[in-house]
Amino acid sequence: MAIRVEEDAEWALGLPEARPRAVQLTVGGTYGDRSVSSRPLRRPTKNGLSVGVEWWTKLRQQRAAPAGPPVLEAQVRGQIPLFTVPRVLGDATVSAIVGRPVAGWEQARPVIEAVEAEYALTAAWRRKVAEMVRLALAVREAEGAERLSEAMLRDLPANGDAVRLVLLRAGLLDEAPEPMRFSGRNQPARTPYSDALAPLPPRAPRQCADCYAWIPAGQRAGFVCDPCRHWRERTGRGRCCRCGRDGLALRDDRCRSCHPYRLLDEARPASRPFTQLVIALPTGKGGPFEAFPVRGVRAPDYDEQRPALRTSRGQLPLFTIRRDWAPVLALLRSMPTGEPPLTENARRLLEDFIRERPGQRPDYRKNTRTLTILLHWLGAETDVFERDVHDLAQIDVNLAAKPVCQFLRARGLLVEDPDLHRDADLAWIESALTALPEPVASEVRTWVKVLRDQGPREGEPRGYDGIRRYLANLQPTLTAWSTTAGVTSLREITKDHVEDAMDGVTGYARRGQATALRSLFRALKRERVIFRNPARNLAVGEIKGIPKSIPSDRLMGLLDQATTPLGRLVVALAAVHALPGKEIRALHTTGLDLSRGTLEVRRGLLRHTLYLEELTHQLAADWTVYRHQRWPASANPHLLVSQKSAVDPDHPAVSIGLLSGALPRGLTLSGLRQDRILNEAAESADPLRLMRLFGITEQTAMRYVTAAHPERTAKLPR
Repeated sequence: MAIRVEEDAEWALGLPEARPRAVQLTVGGTYGDRSVSSRPLRRPTKNGLSVGVEWWTKLRQQRAAPAGPPVLEAQVRGQIPLFTVPRVLGDATVSAIVGRPVAGWEQARPVIEAVEAEYALTAAWRRKVAEMVRLALAVREAEGAERLSEAMLRDLPANGDAVRLVLLRAGLLDEAPEPMRFSGRNQPARTPYSDALAPLPPRAPRQCADCYAWIPAGQRAGFVCDPCRHWRERTGRGRCCRCGRDGLALRDDRCRSCHPYRLLDEARPASRPFTQLVIALPTGKGGPFEAFPVRGVRAPDYDEQRPALRTSRGQLPLFTIRRDWAPVLALLRSMPTGEPPLTENARRLLEDFIRERPGQRPDYRKNTRTLTILLHWLGAETDVFERDVHDLAQIDVNLAAKPVCQFLRARGLLVEDPDLHRDADLAWIESALTALPEPVASEVRTWVKVLRDQGPREGEPRGYDGIRRYLANLQPTLTAWSTTAGVTSLREITKDHVEDAMDGVTGYARRGQATALRSLFRALKRERVIFRNPARNLAVGEIKGIPKSIPSDRLMGLLDQATTPLGRLVVALAAVHALPGKEIRALHTTGLDLSRGTLEVRRGLLRHTLYLEELTHQLAADWTVYRHQRWPASANPHLLVSQKSAVDPDHPAVSIGLLSGALPRGLTLSGLRQDRILNEAAESADPLRLMRLFGITEQTAMRYVTAAHPERTAKLPR
């Protein structure tokens, strides 16, 4: 007698082509009331009809299901595995269990939301961790265990530390005797809850896979030393002609260890291949190995390998072609150590370049090396094409293009390339339109022209950054209509197409996609490209999320944790005056008036004035003094500058990453801004005061008042 708890039609009917099944032995009562419905598999027929007709029906249903091996199939609870093997889990595994009910998910979901609120994490973190938690619970079902072993979390693709915390709080994890960690590196800024985990073990000394030299302990991870890693970036791979090893980065048919012996090999070729052992010291002279000299062997005349002819100043070339700088660099690397020979004019130009960059470190010579190569090969009397500078810098990681182009442009020696100065958002829009089929692409291009105020009617022009955000929301929908729905023109789009595209989309995603669709079809209807607007009555939707406050213990001593004048000023502007990061980086020095205690914030054509209290006024004064002492010759008009932007002739603003890095770990600019506005809303409950104080819109002000005082703004039932 065999007892099975699955409804397996092939096994029940005993078909000849059915594969063998493993026998499941169960104890009566462990599987509920299934023993009541037990029956023989085969019974005699009656009146020519078979009693097992329902088994044939189930067989047809099973065979009609899509083929494919089961993924993390649930096993009988309480079974002990004979042996376990590591599982290979990835994105395909996560997709296979989407929509499948997983036991324990209802217990883990509120824990994820509690952790997100506790550490002020993002919605993207919640979605990613939710996928990994569902995957871990599916592994628990596949193992037939009551609680998942902590060691099995090593099979997860990512977020193992977060899943460990969630399952521990939900009571679904069998904790190891000692705390385990699953991240390969310390990430305090993104995972503040992982501070209590076991520390990473120190890196032990290991041998380089290319040169066989020992890598000292405590250096970067990997099994390739730093010199070999840089050697790989500049050369191709193959078999070394000296040591005979295959798969190594070569230069002159030799690996990095054998390259210094090239002159010896030319004078006295080796009779058999061998490997040269080297010792990698922690410090030493950078750059490639110098070739060992050979007595009695004539050294190559490098003066003969210099360019044969240089054009004079103002001389026009007959035709121009794009240069290949790889042979030039290979030739310069084969020359003796030292700078390439330069003419008198080129040497003076190089000295001027070094004099204009006094803060450059002696060991940081990327900019100087790039200009030296250009002056050696092209000369100082001819104009340099901007494309040549960028092509040269792309070959070697130890070369830079932007500072050299700025210096040559100021001296009138640079021929600019328009393709290198195109707007990045415009280039992305054109590439996205190229990917769409015609005539959908031409119709969307008409919409872009209308947004740029290039249509027959006058309107407010939109920036390419805003159009790119709109098109990024529309791109999946337009692609699906063109490929899946078979739409050849946007004139064929109906209201049903729009509703199907918005089905299941909520929150910020729905608002962005609905706004873009309404803008697209409204512009096409106005330009008479389509006959009717299918998105005319499309609901944009409401954002259900509410602003969140930061616990007071995390805000305590916030200014003391910021170690630089820039960081303290950024904390004050975000936590006291609730300025977003985009506006902080765009502040100008002309907008700061310390005598009146005001700071002007530019918001398009509008201006918002901040009245600085004593703390922010002192921090702003400290920053201006520090900036003047650190970069006295800086002409950057922005109030906040960095080491690079202060001396950059293009006067760029600092990046958002620099501002976020100035904050203590675990805090964000948007989080500090929300906490400040929410605190003011809790104290005053006056939306007009919020609008005047922070310069926000009435909808945003009411949203914060509603979050701070839900009892005053709730809609009572009639």
